[in-house]
Amino acid sequence: MPSEQITETVRARVRENPSLMPRGLAEELGVSEAEIIRSLPEDMRVEARAQDFETIWEVMCGWEKVTFIAVNPGVIVEVPCRLPKGRAAHGMFNLLDKNSPLGGHIFADTVAQIWLVSKPFFGLESHSVQFFDAAGGILFSVYAGRDERRAILDSVRTGFLALRARYEPSTGGAQ
Repeated sequence: MPSEQITETVRARVRENPSLMPRGLAEELGVSEAEIIRSLPEDMRVEARAQDFETIWEVMCGWEKVTFIAVNPGVIVEVPCRLPKGRAAHGMFNLLDKNSPLGGHIFADTVAQIWLVSKPFFGLESHSVQFFDAAGGILFSVYAGRDERRAILDSVRTGFLALRARYEPSTGGAQ
């Protein structure tokens, strides 16, 4: 759990600049990116159960467009697409659609936290599902897809909000 001081600092900084990137704030405060997400105001984040990874992935496969983002110290990779279906086998979650621009294998057993985040991004509405390891490091994120005007697609917004509602504390969610 984040300290009260971290939570207060994060919330004050986000009030000043709602587009503040969690990664930069985590580096600045010397905490994990997951701790920053956990410290956001309650209306900006909801925690899902890590064991629901496959179910959440399957729901996101129904969204017409997303942007899959993976970050490491040397690169940020963004893949706008419809998520490919997958299944667990051989110790991995294998992405199965050979026609998708997104392929490969996810070590789903390293997913320890899943956050559904609704936080402005450079003045634009933004919704994402973020996947973290046990140390609070970001594994990858799936952002709600946008149209040519940079607006979130209505069907994807609806899908994200329905997924988020499953985990809201008032509905018996993970928090």
